[in-house]
Amino acid sequence: MRRYRHWFVLTALATFLLDQGSKAVVRAMLPPSSSVPLISNLVYLTHTQNTGAAFGLFSGAAPFLVVIALLVVALLLWLGKQGFDRRRMAVAMGMMLGGALGNLSDRLRFGAVTDFIDLRVWPIFNFADMALTFGAFLLLWWSIVDTSPKSGETPPWVERAEQNALAGGERECGAGKP
Repeated sequence: MRRYRHWFVLTALATFLLDQGSKAVVRAMLPPSSSVPLISNLVYLTHTQNTGAAFGLFSGAAPFLVVIALLVVALLLWLGKQGFDRRRMAVAMGMMLGGALGNLSDRLRFGAVTDFIDLRVWPIFNFADMALTFGAFLLLWWSIVDTSPKSGETPPWVERAEQNALAGGERECGAGKP
């Protein structure tokens, strides 16, 4: 099952680079604690340094958060080494790995995570946070509603068509006349 590993790696790399590049621009262009509107009354760029986790939880617990992030990264790398039976699973896991590495990199280099996307009705976040959240959401969603075949499996509609053809029921497959 060593399939789709390249999707995992490329997604993780793209996520990490987008996250780190956007944070570098914010740190270079916007002084800490300053804010500028991107879309007035909707989206602002607000430069903050978050020493905690999401929503400001565990503020000042950097060593604990680094250990947790290292464990998450190790688990995701191990899963990535195993490969994935679906491309979309590899992409979702790659998003999570890129996001975890992006925030871990900030913690190790700066002692805090740079957050900057401000909706004014939600805690300020960054691209790594979005990737982690969206990747986890996709995994949860697909585990609940997924009915598509895994790589290497025959889709159910193909199996039915083959069974109908063998049984002489080509009309059910759309090949015959009604």
